[in-house]
Order: sequence, then C-alpha cells, then structure tokens
Amino acid sequence: MVRKTLILWSLISLSAFLVTTAAQATHFRYGHIAWTTGEITNSVNVRLLNAWRGNGYNNRCINPVSMTFSMCTGPGRVAGVGDIIVERIGGSQFNWGDGSARVGSSFGPLLYLVTSIDPVNNWLSGVAVDPTSLPIANSGDPIDTILNHTYSSAGTFTAFLASCCRISRSSGPNEHINNRGGNYRIETVIDLSSGNNSPSSVQDPVVLCPINSVCNFAIPATDVDGDTISFRLSTSVEAGGFRQPGSQGSGAPNPASIDPLTGIYTWDTAGATLANSGRNTLYSTQVMIEDGTTKVPLDFFIQLTTVDSDPPIIQPPENLPPICNTTRVIATGDTLTFDIVASDPDAGDIITLNSAGLPSGAFMTPVLPITGNPVSSTFSWTPDVTQTGNVLVSFSARSSSGGFSQCPVTLEVLTIQKCDVDGDNNIDTNDISLIFADRNTPATGPGDPRDMDEDGVITVLDARQCVLQCDLANCQIL
Repeated sequence: MVRKTLILWSLISLSAFLVTTAAQATHFRYGHIAWTTGEITNSVNVRLLNAWRGNGYNNRCINPVSMTFSMCTGPGRVAGVGDIIVERIGGSQFNWGDGSARVGSSFGPLLYLVTSIDPVNNWLSGVAVDPTSLPIANSGDPIDTILNHTYSSAGTFTAFLASCCRISRSSGPNEHINNRGGNYRIETVIDLSSGNNSPSSVQDPVVLCPINSVCNFAIPATDVDGDTISFRLSTSVEAGGFRQPGSQGSGAPNPASIDPLTGIYTWDTAGATLANSGRNTLYSTQVMIEDGTTKVPLDFFIQLTTVDSDPPIIQPPENLPPICNTTRVIATGDTLTFDIVASDPDAGDIITLNSAGLPSGAFMTPVLPITGNPVSSTFSWTPDVTQTGNVLVSFSARSSSGGFSQCPVTLEVLTIQKCDVDGDNNIDTNDISLIFADRNTPATGPGDPRDMDEDGVITVLDARQCVLQCDLANCQIL
C-alpha cells in the first residue's frame, strides 16, 4: 500500500511538473558560449552563460553540499546572487556535437550559479555548473563553472544549447515582438585541430535603445590568443529559427546591422512595432563573433525606451585610472578589487547599477542591482588555478529616463608563482639574487613574481619574504 501511494504521488508530481513546464516555457533571455582547449589531448573547457525568467525558479534552489532543494535567497524567495538553480523549465542540456551524452546534472537539466538578477524586469543570469564537481565539501567552497569534455579525435564539432522557448508575446512586464515563443539555439564551432581558443564576450541581457531613433552600441569581445575578431548577425538556422530586428516579418521596417570590424551594432528603430501601453517593448537579436577559426554566439534583447539626451555615466572614483574598456591583469591566488561608480547628469533621474558575466567567486559590495544617483559598488575576486585566461565582465547603468550605458572590463588571469623569478619552478638563491639586483625599481604589474608584497616596488622586504618560500633549507640552488 505504501509503495502504491509513493508511485501515485510520483505520477502526480510528474504531471504537475509537466503542466507547469508547458505553462512557463517562455523563459530564455540571453545566451553565450566561450571555450578554451584543455590540458588533455582533444579536451575542451566550456563556459556557458544564460539568463532566464526570474520568477520561474523561486523556492527551488539547490544546496551544493547536500544536493537537496532549499529556499532561494532573492527578493520574494526568487533566486538571488550566489544561489544555484535547476534549469527545469526548458530542461536545458549542453550538446557536445559528437554524439556523446549531453551535459545536465543529477536533477536532469543543467544547474546554474546565479551571478546577477533584475527583479523589476524579471530576469536572472548565471553560468552553468560542472555537474561532476558536486557536491562540494563545505558551504562557501568555490563552485566549478567550467564544463569539461574530451573528444575522440581532433576534429571540428558544432556544440550547442537548444530548447524552447523565448519570451512569448506577453510575459510579465515584457512584450516580445519579433521571435515570440520561438525556440532558442546558441552554437559554437569547436576546432581541436588548430590549438585555437574561442573569443569571449559578455552583454547585459537587455540593452536599451531609444524609440524612433538610430541606436548604436558596441559588442564587447576579447580573444585570449590575440586573434583578430570579426562580427556578424547570426543566421536564422544558427539561432534556432529566428528573425533579426528589421528582417521580414519582424515587426520593424529597418534592418539592424553590425560593423564586422568594430562590433558596433546599429539599428534605426523608426517605425518599429511597440508593446501595448504599460509593457516593455523587446526585440531579440543574436550576434556571431568569429576569429577566423571558430565562432561564438551572443544572444540578447533590445528594449525600446524613451530618448534620454543625457544618459548615465560609468566611471572610476575621482583621480583613479579608467575602468571601462580596460584589461586588468591578476595572478591566481591574488585579489583584484576596483570600484564602479555610476551617475547621471539629470539630478532627478534614478540609476540602476547591475553586472553581467561575473566569474565564480567574484563579489560585488553591495550586492547588485542597487539604485541611486550617484551609485557605486566594489568588485572583488580571487581567481584560482582553474580560472586562468581571459574573462569579460560588464557593468550597466540604466536611468529612470531610459538612458543606458555599459562598462566592459577584461580580466586576464595569469598563473605565476611568486618569487620564482627565473621561471624554473624552484625558489632558490638565484631568485633571491635577482630580486636583490632589481631592488628599488618598479614592478611590471600585479603578476610580477619579484613583488611579493604587491606594493608596486621591488624592495629588500620582497627578498626577505621570498627567502621564507625557498624550496630547500638555507635557500640552496637545486
């Protein structure tokens, strides 16, 4: 009798889940894939970023230690920054493109570490979690957000994430015009024959553009190999059956375009169909970023808003160097911090400061989003050895008048052993002598192995600290 009751409840729960899934399958907001080759032959490391409908994942977050459901920490018990969700609405799983098993989790679909939220516009964004790294031993341990795979040969494979659905015609505060309720697909070409790594990008899930005006904004992108990057709009097939803004049947007469060299996205929104009164007008778009060998997608929304002649400005605190469109170099194990400050020339405007693409383990203090004018938050991150390479993060500022600004920052993570000046993987007398010889000279940057205390200057104190790190007694030469 007990067994029959359990089976009955299982069937009821499954039916409820399927009904809920069918009713709520209008959740996809954003997608991007980036990858690097692994240390093992024919292996690859993938970082998968997505944004979903925020209230689709309330009260069902995952405890990464016990691997059981737990309460979410965001406003109204929706998922908050640092929570882990199961992407149960679309049942998303990553396909490696070689016929091998898709990547999901012990719950079936992929798990995502939530890195940013927007309760007002009802979205959350996050990065997919490596299911083989769970459970973690202790609460607060790093969450592995790199998906790993080894192919059987050094071929070329089209890896992808595809499911249903994009936002429907009307969903919460939003009205989707050009691809309402359609399937979504983000794909990349993984070419293991060249030793190449993919470009990477980041974007706010929703970019603001003025109504009946020409909108221009840059697509941020970087390439760890230093390859020349080019840009184009994705084809309908690449994006899962898709109408770019301004294409036939999209609801807008003027086609969007992107400069292949600069990545400047341009769209004349004049005559574009607008949402019903009281709703946000959304158009979905997808850009393909290429480096001559591979391609990576960037799928996001454009929201049409009123024209703001004085949009918000994102800048560093007074008398500090620029933050936006710069590269910050950091060694693994070191901590990088910087402040993001946003303000608006219109004193009566309220600014919402948010982020996109935060790497695992990074923190914003206070936690974003926050509002004000001016408004500021501090970024802090200590990368580990699994996070070497380039990571793009972006900060966005929206004004209550419809203005929008973005601030992309490239984080370049290096694996450098402090004090190993000659690079022979040993710390010995040779290294100490080199530090002494260079004393009272400036360090080359945060990755300088001579600058043990990271004060920007090579000094006797650095040498003394490095003596304590020597591999053999009396700091002998190995």
